[in-house]
Amino acid sequence: MDFDSPLYRASFMERHALVLADVCLENGEVVTVYCPNVSQMKTLCIPGTEVFVSFNRKPGRRLLYTWETASANGTLVGVNESRRYGLVVEGMRNGVLSELAGYKEIRRVLPSRGGSVADMILVPGDERFPACRAAISSVYLKKDADFLYPDGVYVWNRKVAAELGAALEAGERAVLILLAQRIDGIGVRADRTADASYVAALEDLCDKGLEILCYGCTVSTRGIWASARLPFMF
Repeated sequence: MDFDSPLYRASFMERHALVLADVCLENGEVVTVYCPNVSQMKTLCIPGTEVFVSFNRKPGRRLLYTWETASANGTLVGVNESRRYGLVVEGMRNGVLSELAGYKEIRRVLPSRGGSVADMILVPGDERFPACRAAISSVYLKKDADFLYPDGVYVWNRKVAAELGAALEAGERAVLILLAQRIDGIGVRADRTADASYVAALEDLCDKGLEILCYGCTVSTRGIWASARLPFMF
């Protein structure tokens, strides 16, 4: 997934209201940027961190800059969660997400009040095979060589687990896609210290047929691409 426009280098200053952050551009101008990410990103929100932002003068936009990537020990990390659906679909079409290949249609599930919290439904070409319901969750926290998931307690995680469990009971295929917009880890490990009950729920769902598929991404100032299958470990 190529960026639509060049990125601008900046220095991270402060994050506030979750979806807003202050950065200092290379010319010394301090601007408030849109941060399309509600996870904690503990190791990325450090004052002085090198970040890259995109610019969009679309009519009606209050914030012209969007936070796209951050540098972590020399590795670029994508932080724009609004890109995760596109990254997964692109990876399915170019063969990186081979475990999700072979479906006739990729149907996006748009968020709605009281509706589904899954991200997509994959429709098979043969009625003898079940549809696949998939949810995409981002992974950011890294410890040693592993990414940790989850990185905190989120209501959304519990809603997703409940919906994927219902899909399994209905005879559908259910998949949780853990997407790391970075490439500097060798696997994803469940972090019980962050949310023990949620991890236990995932273990129970895996015993019933839930698939957890993890992927890392190559990130540059030109774009972000899903590029590597990673193991998941409880």
